[in-house]
Amino acid sequence: MTWVINGTEQLDQISSYRTILGVCIALAILTTVVVSLRAYTRAVVLRVLGADDYVIFSSAICAVIYSGLCIGQSRWGLGLPLKDRPKRNIDEYSVVNFTGRPFYMIGILGFKVALCLAYLRILKTTPKQAYKALISTVMIACILGHVAGTLILIFQCSPVRKSWLPLTPGTCLPNDATFYGLAAVTIFFDVIIFFLPIPLVLSLKTNTKKKIALSGVFLLGLLTTVCSILRMVQITQIAKTGNSTMLVLWGVIELNIGIILTCIPTLGPLLPCFQGTTIPTPSKNRAYQLSSIHPRGAASVPSTSYDKYGDYRPDFENKGVNASDSSSQEDTIRLKDANVIASGYGTREEHIVKTTDIRVSVDDPERPGDIASMRGW
Repeated sequence: MTWVINGTEQLDQISSYRTILGVCIALAILTTVVVSLRAYTRAVVLRVLGADDYVIFSSAICAVIYSGLCIGQSRWGLGLPLKDRPKRNIDEYSVVNFTGRPFYMIGILGFKVALCLAYLRILKTTPKQAYKALISTVMIACILGHVAGTLILIFQCSPVRKSWLPLTPGTCLPNDATFYGLAAVTIFFDVIIFFLPIPLVLSLKTNTKKKIALSGVFLLGLLTTVCSILRMVQITQIAKTGNSTMLVLWGVIELNIGIILTCIPTLGPLLPCFQGTTIPTPSKNRAYQLSSIHPRGAASVPSTSYDKYGDYRPDFENKGVNASDSSSQEDTIRLKDANVIASGYGTREEHIVKTTDIRVSVDDPERPGDIASMRGW
C-alpha cells in the first residue's frame, strides 16, 4: 500500500510526506503538552482562568486540526511536485486544502488575541487608561484584519465551489497577490503585539536582569514573524511551480510556534528561574515564637503565608493591625528561644514592655495588576 492515494512506490520515494508527518506530529504533540501545562498552571496552581486562556485553548484546537489536515493533504499529493501529483486526486486534495484555511486563520488570530487579553488583564488594576485603550484598539484591528483575511480565502473564487472543485468554470483572485496581502497583515500585527508590552516592562521598578528576561520572553514571539516571512517567500515558488508544500508547512510551524511562545510566560510558577524571591524561613533547630499581649486583650501579629500567586503575604488577623495601620499601645512581647530552652540555659519567658508607635505597610508591586507578575500572568 502506498502513502499517496492513487500513487505508486516511485511517487512515495520522491514525496516529502515523511517531512510533513514529522513536522506536523511533533508540533501537534509539543503544542498539546505546552497548552496542557498552561491549563494546569492557571486552573490548578493559580486557580484562575481568564478569557485569554479559553482563547488560546481554542487556538490550540485549530492548530491540531490544521496539522491533521496537512497530513491528510500529503495523502492526496502534498509533498509532490505539481506535475507528479495523481490527476484523480485534484478534487479531494482541493477539498482538504480549502477546509484548512479557516482553521489556520482563526488559529493565528487566536494567539494574538490571547496576548492582548493577557496584557489587559495584567493592567486591569492600574490607572494606565491610555495604554489599555491602545491595546484594545490593536486587538480590535487585529480581529477585523484576520476576519477579513479569512473571508477573502473562503470567497476567493467565483463561484465559491471552484476553490475545492478547480475544474469548475469561473474565476479566482490571483494566489500570489492574495497570499502576499494576508502575509503582510499577519507580520504587521505580529510585530506590534509582541512589542506592545516592552515599554511597560522597561518602566518597572525592578532590577535590569528581570527586565531583560521579561522583554526577552515577549520578543521570542518575533520568531513567528520569521516563520511568516519564510512562508511568504514560498509564494514566489508557488507561482513558478505550483507546489505549495513548504507554504503549508511553514503555516503549520508559524501557528504552533505562536501558540507555544504565547503560553511560555504563563508557566512561571512551574519554572524556578521566573519565580520571585523567596522569603527565608527560620531553621528547625532555632525557632522564635512572637506574640503580643495587650492589657485589655490579646492582639494578633502578622503571620507568614503565601497567596494564590505564590507571593509572600503577611496576615493581619486583628482589626487593630492591618495592611496600613498606625497605633500606640503598651505591648508585652514574649520571646521564646527554642535553642536556649532546649540547652537548659533558660526555661522561663522573657518579657519586654515598651510603648510603641506601630506603622505597618505592605509594598507589593508584583500583583496581577502589574506586568512584573509574569511568572503567573
